[in-house]
Amino acid sequence: MSHYYFKKNYRGSAKAGKGFSLVEFLITIGIVFVIMTVVLTNQNTYTDSVALTSLADEIGLTVSQAQAYGIGVKEVLPGSSDFSASFGLSISLLGSGSNKDYIFFADRDSDGVYDGDWTCQTGGANECLDKATISRGNYIDSLCAVRSSGGDICNLGRIEITFVRPSTEARLLFFNNGGQSYNPGNITGARIVLKSPGGLTRAVLVYNTGQVSIQ
Repeated sequence: MSHYYFKKNYRGSAKAGKGFSLVEFLITIGIVFVIMTVVLTNQNTYTDSVALTSLADEIGLTVSQAQAYGIGVKEVLPGSSDFSASFGLSISLLGSGSNKDYIFFADRDSDGVYDGDWTCQTGGANECLDKATISRGNYIDSLCAVRSSGGDICNLGRIEITFVRPSTEARLLFFNNGGQSYNPGNITGARIVLKSPGGLTRAVLVYNTGQVSIQ
């Protein structure tokens, strides 16, 4: 009897030492693959979200900078002794603009519109101070006029946002897809809608009051 139990235990130990079968190995690989796919997908979504939020924050801060320059005593260029200009952003989806950048400018002639081209020639009598290029595949998806009633209008081609001293309120000018000035009623602000390569969206809202909000 003792010999029988010895052989049974020996065989059981040998069987236990065989390790994973092929089926078990393939199942394990499949589980790891699914986990890695979920992790990478979530990581890409997170990266998209962070980059897009950062872009929205940058545009919001640039609007706030224009507001600070516009209501303060700020030279257009160092040493120019020109303190008369208001400051603002030009955002265009028209042929002269791009959904991958925007212009920070000094409104020298006080017409509320950036008068230069999108190459952003600086210095001298040029209005362009800087052109910010949008990176990481993000882009400006649409431009909207925000209204208190009647619904927002989001098929615009261009928005000009300027601040004129001493007011903290934003001066908003809108242009349609043909480049013509467009003045719908009940305007309370402007919305700049941003989109990531993965389809996420963020919006920068600039209200007539000068308040800036990120959504």
